[in-house]
Parts: sequence; structure tokens; C-alpha cells
Amino acid sequence: MSVAAECHKRVNEFGVGKCSVPMWSGYGMPAGFCDKDAYGEPVFSIGHWEDGRFIAKYVPFLACPNHGGPKTRVYLDGDMWCAVHPDFVNLQESDAGFGDTPTAARMALEAVPTEATS
Repeated sequence: MSVAAECHKRVNEFGVGKCSVPMWSGYGMPAGFCDKDAYGEPVFSIGHWEDGRFIAKYVPFLACPNHGGPKTRVYLDGDMWCAVHPDFVNLQESDAGFGDTPTAARMALEAVPTEATS
């Protein structure tokens, strides 16, 4: 049986952790975790309705965007929070948003015009 490691519970100093959603083998046995890059805890509720049935979500800690986690990563840059897209290169080449809180930084990043909209 797999046990969640520290990388499944907390993001590192660059705002990246590993997805903690359990994966299952074809025989109903645990087969580890999703382990894709995760940028925070899930942003959805405990489940949703799909085709007339309730789909429960089990995400014990961090979640990748495919499992309801945030699509942007956030890290502390000096005394401000910085939000960036997963393909971030550096502050000169990539979009970034800054704020006093992680939420404010993500909102600032959403407000940055992209090349497609400018």
C-alpha cells in the first residue's frame, strides 16, 4: 500500500508538489498516486453530478489540474507572492502576477493580457 510522501502534502519553494490522488489497478488494489505536478489543494467541492449520478472526489492533499487543482503555481518571491503558469521560464519572458496573498497573485496573473488578447 502506498503512503503519501511530503511531496504529496506540501508544495516546494517553487510552488510545485505531486498529485496525491490514488490510482488503482485493474484488480481493485492500490497502485500508487497520480504523481503529476500539483500546484495546490483542489479548488472544487467534494464531488459533482455527471449523467444523473454523483461523482465523489477523493483528493487527500495536493491535486494536479486534471484532478481539480489550481492551473497556476504560486511561490513566495521576496516579500510578495508570485503566480506563474506551468510553462514559466523567467520574469522577463513569461507572464506573472504578484500579490500580498496567493489568491491576489493568481488574480493579478489572470488580469495580465496574453498575446492572443492584446
